[in-house]
Amino acid sequence: MLKSKIVLGVFILFLLGGCNVLGQKDISEMDPAELPDVIAFQDDFTREFMSSLEEVEDGYYLFESKTGGYTMMYPENAKMDQLFYESTGDNYEYIQFGENEETNNYTYYVRATYNAGSIASDLRGLQGILAAHTGYEGDYEASEYEDKTIHFATTEYVTQSGESTTNRFLVIVMSNDSDQAVSIRYNVISDNNKDNNINLNNIKKEVMSIMESIEFKMEE
Repeated sequence: MLKSKIVLGVFILFLLGGCNVLGQKDISEMDPAELPDVIAFQDDFTREFMSSLEEVEDGYYLFESKTGGYTMMYPENAKMDQLFYESTGDNYEYIQFGENEETNNYTYYVRATYNAGSIASDLRGLQGILAAHTGYEGDYEASEYEDKTIHFATTEYVTQSGESTTNRFLVIVMSNDSDQAVSIRYNVISDNNKDNNINLNNIKKEVMSIMESIEFKMEE
């Protein structure tokens, strides 16, 4: 009798767990009226990357790459740009998301590339790719964690007209346990003809919080 109750309990837990997993996967198909009233869930394409309805921190939800390779904190009102999305199976994905002054106190856009395989363990190669896009060939500051190492650098670009400045946070997050990496270009745009109340130190902290939140899924 006791054995039967244990088996029944385990079966019920399995069903509940299965329902939860299915529920997570069905977020993209849910009625937007049932979802949080933020762009991450109200935008059709962005919603496809949301892994949970629960905030992981105030103003952030859990993003999951369509490769299944990693998760990270995602700003609640950032919109994913479907025109820039690229993916070639499980080893490569390119995304772009951002906000303007309608939803944030500064305009920014983020370009992130996920790599798995030999390129993901080649720091110089990944730095070279970022250099090709930004012109930055300087040093990176490394911060090592138990599961990953974060390489961080900053650079600035001013348009020829001098009308705008883009402050770039360049980040390469590499798994310590597998050949996986995410390369980030976090671009903050300032209109030099306006009074900008942009605190780059605070933005840097926000960027690092997102980078520190990246968790790689172990390759099978």
